[in-house]
Amino acid sequence: MLNRLLALKYTLAALLVLGCSENFSDNPHPNQPPETFITIFSERDLNAGISRQTLHWWGDDPDGEVAGFIYTFSVSAPEVTSWNNASPAAAWTFTTKTRETFTLRLAGTDTTYTLRVKAVDDQGAADPTAARQQFPVVNTRPVVEFPVGTDVPDTTFTVATFVWTATDLDGDDTIEKFQYVLDDTNATWRDLAARTKMITLAATDGLSEGRHVFYLRAVDLAGATSRIIRMPRSDNEIWHVKEPGSKFLLIDDYNINDNAGAFYRNTLRALVGNVEVWDLKSNNRALEPPSAQAFLATLRLFDRVFWYADTEPNLEKAQVSVTPYLDAGGKLVMTTSFQEFTTNQGAPLDFSPVDSLAAKINRITRNQVVQPALFFAGRGFPELKVNTAIIPNIFPLVPKLSADTLYVLPPNPGTWPGTPVMAVVDATSSFVFFGLPIAALDGNGTAGLLIEKILTDILK
Repeated sequence: MLNRLLALKYTLAALLVLGCSENFSDNPHPNQPPETFITIFSERDLNAGISRQTLHWWGDDPDGEVAGFIYTFSVSAPEVTSWNNASPAAAWTFTTKTRETFTLRLAGTDTTYTLRVKAVDDQGAADPTAARQQFPVVNTRPVVEFPVGTDVPDTTFTVATFVWTATDLDGDDTIEKFQYVLDDTNATWRDLAARTKMITLAATDGLSEGRHVFYLRAVDLAGATSRIIRMPRSDNEIWHVKEPGSKFLLIDDYNINDNAGAFYRNTLRALVGNVEVWDLKSNNRALEPPSAQAFLATLRLFDRVFWYADTEPNLEKAQVSVTPYLDAGGKLVMTTSFQEFTTNQGAPLDFSPVDSLAAKINRITRNQVVQPALFFAGRGFPELKVNTAIIPNIFPLVPKLSADTLYVLPPNPGTWPGTPVMAVVDATSSFVFFGLPIAALDGNGTAGLLIEKILTDILK
């Protein structure tokens, strides 16, 4: 009996061993897919955020290694349980990273995105149940504004320049375009590219004689618009546009209470007829344009410009506008003097026929003669004489090599060396620069003749 029990025991043990041997050799465990997790975890959807998100994920594989991840935001992307980089499934993206930053483009004012992430193991198995997270994105409207110091003057000719800045909390690259309209926000808005931050309007853009307002807004990718801003800024303000009645411009860059302005206006009107006057310094510089671009655009409305200035000429605007104005065929006379001259602006007269300024002459006084250079004396240019008590701080001009000397001070040993240059002409006979105020040189009654000779013999 005992022998039978022992035999049965050994038989059962052998069968058990054989059964186990068959399980390991003929029926191995299949590859287990990995699991995926998103590091931002919430039992419900996240609170609405902005449209740029940084997302984190990781995976765990029970019987191997996680080789990478696939992710999608597409609701139509197919479910996948395996991955092969040689033949990727549509709408899924493979990465080995565990962190990505996405700009979630807005399909409407507000949008909810669902991220699906699947870990992929070293045998190509993908997590059959993707980790997913919804990201509600609330669009923020863009903001556009006119920077301080860029206000349109209260009166312009038929050009006006507007400058703005814009931001968007969703990312400035979500601004799709700008739109502007003149005078009536119910009219058709005109589109401007998103990279545009300045526009110069002219008569062809609707700047007719009269009262105007410029309106501007930004539009983002979702179609949301910024608050409409206007220039002039106040709701009860407009700016006036004046159509030029002449091709000759007189720039009044002069803030001294004397008769210089009347002299130039009367002289030029007697010589050329109607003259437009652009007063840059009156009313706390209310008519001076905010940008060099607007300044240049105004100059280009005119064929000839006579620019007279006090001891503080607007060299900053001249520096960037005069050369392109002349290159386009314009003609210019500039008459000014300098109270004190400094070189901290680089080369502030680089736009002119003047290379530099020589050592200061403290003053010249009434009846001081200013002579035409020999060549121009032979062409009938008159001798001039100071008709004011004193002109202080005279800086003789050093002409550029290509320029011609027009007027000089005669020799006065012990007071100044040689014959200091007071006026020059550029090589193209397009630009006359006077380092003295012409209106103060009419002691012989010849300043008007000088202006006539400049206009008829030089700036033809």
